Amino acid sequence: MTAKIAVIPVAAALIPLLAAAAPAQDVGTGILQGTQQQFRTLDARSVGEVARSESGDASPALPFASNAELRAATVARHVRKLRASNPIAAAEVAREMARHDYDAIFRSFLSDTALRPDDAGDVLTAFIVLQWMVANDTKAEPSPAALRAVRRQMVAPMADRPPLSQASTRAAFAEQVKLRTVLHHAGWQAAQRLGMVPSFVATLSKDFIPPAKLRAVALTDNGLVGNDGRRALADRAAGGALPEAPVAPGNAPPVAAEPPAEPRHAANWAAVEGVYFRSTTGVGVGGMVVIEFEPLILFRDGSYYEIDDDALEDVDLTAERAARPRRFGRWTRSGDTTVLTGTGGKPQDYKLQDGSFFKAFPAEAGERTIARSYRRMSGGGNTAMGGDVMVAVSNRYDFRSDGTYGRGGSTGVMNSGATTGVGSAIGRRRAPDGGRYALDRHTLTLTGPDGRSRRVFFAYGSQKDPPQPDREMAFIGGSVFTNPD
Repeated sequence: MTAKIAVIPVAAALIPLLAAAAPAQDVGTGILQGTQQQFRTLDARSVGEVARSESGDASPALPFASNAELRAATVARHVRKLRASNPIAAAEVAREMARHDYDAIFRSFLSDTALRPDDAGDVLTAFIVLQWMVANDTKAEPSPAALRAVRRQMVAPMADRPPLSQASTRAAFAEQVKLRTVLHHAGWQAAQRLGMVPSFVATLSKDFIPPAKLRAVALTDNGLVGNDGRRALADRAAGGALPEAPVAPGNAPPVAAEPPAEPRHAANWAAVEGVYFRSTTGVGVGGMVVIEFEPLILFRDGSYYEIDDDALEDVDLTAERAARPRRFGRWTRSGDTTVLTGTGGKPQDYKLQDGSFFKAFPAEAGERTIARSYRRMSGGGNTAMGGDVMVAVSNRYDFRSDGTYGRGGSTGVMNSGATTGVGSAIGRRRAPDGGRYALDRHTLTLTGPDGRSRRVFFAYGSQKDPPQPDREMAFIGGSVFTNPD
């Protein structure tokens, strides 16, 4: 559901406009409102009923046929209806849908699941699960059992009602939901990049399941289960409580809610061959394509892992592989060439320190503090494509030799008004915070004034060949920062 795909560069100024867009069509509105009704019935279901649903009959298949004409008509209807209430958002949706195939993007969401892109019930299941993920701002991949359970809970009871029950309306409805899913995911991605997820969620259309309701339930192998029911299920399950879904990281790792315990997976490092980083592409200020870098952990067994924010010793690699398989791949090496093969199965050759693949360095033994500032610039918008909107986001860490750090940032959005005749500019600064920090090779521990702390992945970049540490470039969590001074 959170596969790495082509990112639609949704401008920050249009996030609330996309979220508040009119329902796709009246036929879709009724069924989407029906999901709200189905969701409300979950509150009244007992734990026993939820458990019994797992062993119940499979929900009926709801196949439909898609074609290019139907998809084009779906986009045109959506844009036409949206134009009546919000012409700026309509123009942006039309522009981006002319550049991106929403069907291909939607199919990529399902590539590592058993959900079928040509089954209306599975399409609706994906949309419901995405709503839960957005409301909880989590990238935890749902298990196959969870997807099956949500389909039984939410979709199967509506299968005998239009538009799902009628082949003549099922295809049109499914395409509307696919488009809605892609736009919702794009808005969420942009909101995450800009640190605006709460604002994005607050402006969601009324035909979505209320986010407050979604935050009150957990996505488990028994489907969407209220907190009381989840605790009861956990009490009955072997091995104790169900794991909590991880919260999606931002550009700068936040301080955790609780002090970290001792690392539970310190043995991970014994299996590491080396730490590297490779170049990739991302969206920068104005929507232009920029070069980004992502850190990689290569293991001696021939696998690799695209590490995120958490320090490696805090990652349950077995659970992570099951939840986020696209972060893993295989590697081989011949001479000075490393071949990386991702889940898509396409190998790519890299030569060390030759522009695309580099060695990453830990803090030196005994190096507990540094005296540097690191900054990360990102953004969005569409001025790079001739549009009106430019977004710039800045995040900054200031590390001091006395073991303290400060953190801040800002967001700026400018609309030139060339299309609408009305220009605007918005700026916002992140409230400064900080605390104490400590380095231990590839681990950075951040501790706030209240004593709460978190371990995050850390690495220096490199330069030259043979590689040497470049302390002007650092990975803090999974994001790259550079020294602006």
